Amino acid sequence: MSPGLAPGRPSSAAAGTTAPAATSRRRGRAGRDVLVGLASIAYRRRATALHAARPAVAAVYCAALGALTLAISNPLLLGATLISVLAVGTLTGALPSQRRAMVVALPLAVLVLLVNVLVSHHGLTVLLRLGEWPVVGRVDVTAESLAAGGVLALRVIVVILVGVLAAVTVDPDRLLTAARRWWPAGALSSALALRVVPVLARDGARLADARRCRPDGVPGAHDDRRARLLVLRAVTASVLDRASDLAATLELRGHGLRHRPTRVRPPWSRHDRAFLGSTLVLVGVAAVALVSGAGRLTTDPRLETPDGALPLVLAALVPLAALAPLLNRTGTSA
Repeated sequence: MSPGLAPGRPSSAAAGTTAPAATSRRRGRAGRDVLVGLASIAYRRRATALHAARPAVAAVYCAALGALTLAISNPLLLGATLISVLAVGTLTGALPSQRRAMVVALPLAVLVLLVNVLVSHHGLTVLLRLGEWPVVGRVDVTAESLAAGGVLALRVIVVILVGVLAAVTVDPDRLLTAARRWWPAGALSSALALRVVPVLARDGARLADARRCRPDGVPGAHDDRRARLLVLRAVTASVLDRASDLAATLELRGHGLRHRPTRVRPPWSRHDRAFLGSTLVLVGVAAVALVSGAGRLTTDPRLETPDGALPLVLAALVPLAALAPLLNRTGTSA
């Protein structure tokens, strides 16, 4: 044994060569965990009022929350909408999926904020002077650009959370079944895509795991960057094989025959009526905020927020309208 080396402890050279590989493995595992977490965001039947409502009504309700988010720029109303979406996610069991989506939403929101602050040149309240930049030019961080970037970042977060809420609470099969009367080919293609995409994501994760099990330094190992194309090629080949099998199976089952499906009209339940009323109220709040200017944040040339009690009333009305159909209601349709 060479002097100065303790038994069982690698040398500095060996540690230096294995540290990048270990770091790369940890990054690969972290990225895989993020992808698996995002792929697990899917519809699951739960005993809640939103799950019991018909899919078209639930989809319109989620669309109203998204439209309200895009229609307003007042931070007070955006904060009320964010609280409402998180509260609806808690009552419907979508909050764990929303937390997983925040791994993507938060970095994207920070990126939007930074780009707006560095690129936007409007506003008179200068907070920080950063001088001349090569491509952007003169960069002055103003309070107005910071506020506008914060509004855009908050919008990004709320829209992503609303999308996750819709993905978890709206039954895609029932929604596409209702749409097949007007668009049979598109409904069938969408239904197959919803089923095939998670399978392909799991196939890609398993292939990546198999590649990471190979020792370092050999072709196709984790440190071989060119071998990443092998995983992409294998998944692409799997897409073609699965598509051919599905097409043959559907043709044998008669899906290629042209016939108009039977129209089924289920009765309207109390959940349908409640969420439809909530949707109308949310659309009304968005319309009032746009017409009156209560949902607008002025950032040019100076930062100004709307005065009066109307923004407070609208901010209080948003969570009440969003949560009213979910309170004291079970998931059984009646």
